[in-house]
Amino acid sequence: WLASPDEPAAGWLEHRLRRGVCEGRAEIGDILWLECNAAELNGVSFTKGCFVGQENTARMNWRSRVNRRLLVLSGEGERTRVEYPELGLSVAHLRIDAIPGNAIVPDWLKPALPQPSTA
Repeated sequence: WLASPDEPAAGWLEHRLRRGVCEGRAEIGDILWLECNAAELNGVSFTKGCFVGQENTARMNWRSRVNRRLLVLSGEGERTRVEYPELGLSVAHLRIDAIPGNAIVPDWLKPALPQPSTA
């Protein structure tokens, strides 16, 4: 995605969203760091300290209490934060026990989500 400074990065927004990566104030805003999938994207370290929100982040991680996730949806859904109608995508902050069928769940995020029971 490197190009000369006078050329826009055509296609970057859709590329990023289809891979389930959210960024910026409009998409992330004031959501807790682990709910933004920061651990799965290697955006937070649990071995080094001294960052804002370190205590809450560590507590949520060790207690496995991440109840909501920031997800990209194909189309619209509840609790939508940002819509991209030209791409047919939106970003929503959803409970992990109510992820809709139109959610784009990349392989890197699947291990962090509850798995359906096979019993």
